[in-house]
Amino acid sequence: MSITVRAQNIMLIQNAKRLNEQYHIYAAHCGLSDPAFSILYTLHYTEETVTQNELAVMWCYPKQTINFAVSGLVKKGYVRLEQLSGARNSKAVRLTEEGRSACREILGPLTEAEERSLLMLTEQEREMLVMLEEKQCGYFGEELKKIMKENDKK
Repeated sequence: MSITVRAQNIMLIQNAKRLNEQYHIYAAHCGLSDPAFSILYTLHYTEETVTQNELAVMWCYPKQTINFAVSGLVKKGYVRLEQLSGARNSKAVRLTEEGRSACREILGPLTEAEERSLLMLTEQEREMLVMLEEKQCGYFGEELKKIMKENDKK
């Protein structure tokens, strides 16, 4: 591996960590844990029914972490759980009116800031950014599978 690729990789990881830290700081400022913030973000911007299991997969959190965060959001009155027909253990997580109001207050300004920051890039830069991040993430996943498969053989 060249020094340039190693330095670029470190910069990409640091930028990802910085972005995560920025979201963490905002979530904490709003009195939310990172998982609770992620749940509200998803429910606010998703039309489809979402279960706790789907939230765990979407945000790469353990199921127990999502269940704990959902319980906290239920206690705050932001979400409610609804039994899904035909699914014995699967419950939909839905925003309450109070949750919708909190999301507008919390996520409205955040979304505007996210979009303003993206609009500082050209349309071509934005498209390229999304395309390249998706591409690199896919390649990295493939490489991780290879090394894990090799480790399993040992």
